[in-house]
Amino acid sequence: MTEQNNEKQFQAITLLRDQLLPNLLGTDINDILYWAGKELARKNPSEDEASLFSKFEQNGFGELTFVSERKQTREYVLSGEIIEARLSKDASVSFSLEAGFLAQQLQDIHQLFTEAIFEVKPKKKQAYLYIQTDPKEPIL
Repeated sequence: MTEQNNEKQFQAITLLRDQLLPNLLGTDINDILYWAGKELARKNPSEDEASLFSKFEQNGFGELTFVSERKQTREYVLSGEIIEARLSKDASVSFSLEAGFLAQQLQDIHQLFTEAIFEVKPKKKQAYLYIQTDPKEPIL
């Protein structure tokens, strides 16, 4: 695919994702996108964590990188051209879809109740995803 076609696809995605959806969903955008991400993950499961990283890029979510792990908390960073481009247009864009997608994928892989939140770091041109698991609440 040519660079021009990639740019057109990116324009279409960001037009829908970062301009139309916020207008349609209003203040509920983060909640709705989070649950939409979980639903997408259920319909497109990863076999393991290794395949999860490539799935993020294939879905156009950006480059997912594992940062750290402490007890029941994990930290990931989303970066790459698409993240930089989205943040350069609007530093308040939502990454709830990606957070929900990651939480559900990890929940399915590890069979532990999992939730996620995101934090945008505009100066770094990255979004951080924080994952919390509950080992006392296994998925049956």
